[in-house]
Amino acid sequence: MAEPATAKPQASLDRLRRAARRLFVSQGYHSTRPQDIAREAGVANGTFYLHFKDKRAAFLDFADQTQHDLHDRYLASLDGVTDQRARWRVIFDTIIDFSIEHPGVLHAAFFDPVFIAPDEPEAWMLYDRMGHIVEMAAGSDEALARIREHYDIELVSHAVCGMLRQALAYGWRKQVPRAQLIEELTTFIDRAFRLDAGDTQTNRDTRG
Repeated sequence: MAEPATAKPQASLDRLRRAARRLFVSQGYHSTRPQDIAREAGVANGTFYLHFKDKRAAFLDFADQTQHDLHDRYLASLDGVTDQRARWRVIFDTIIDFSIEHPGVLHAAFFDPVFIAPDEPEAWMLYDRMGHIVEMAAGSDEALARIREHYDIELVSHAVCGMLRQALAYGWRKQVPRAQLIEELTTFIDRAFRLDAGDTQTNRDTRG
């Protein structure tokens, strides 16, 4: 990850980050070289290494920045929304908007780090952030506690993210109307977290 802004000129770091995002998404990680990023950013090659140890560090920084950008959007969009079904709808809506504005960025930021840097703890930390989506959707400690009684929160969060990734890819390819896509995903998830008594007991039994 990049060094703190107090250690290096922020302006050149910002240019490098924007350039890295464009190139990693448009050309892919393996086809992008540090000198390509520097050229795209309009800085000297040496400036790249003032901020990043190597290309892999630049990629992990790109993924981290993208995830923070999306998280900030979640927080802004969810502010004041208390109903859990409505919160899921807002989350799906936010993801779709972000994906339209930044094609290809989310896949690269959430799924690629562990393939590019499988030996880096930071890459797995970035991947594990997908395990927070249910906690974010719950909206309150009380709602989260009810869900946690029946589910491993991190496990089902990763399941939701995997489902969402595939559903959005299918929806865009088949041109499923946005309103239908969001409504059906919201209904599916909402029903999954509203267990009846029999389901609750079964879940507890399987978890020991």
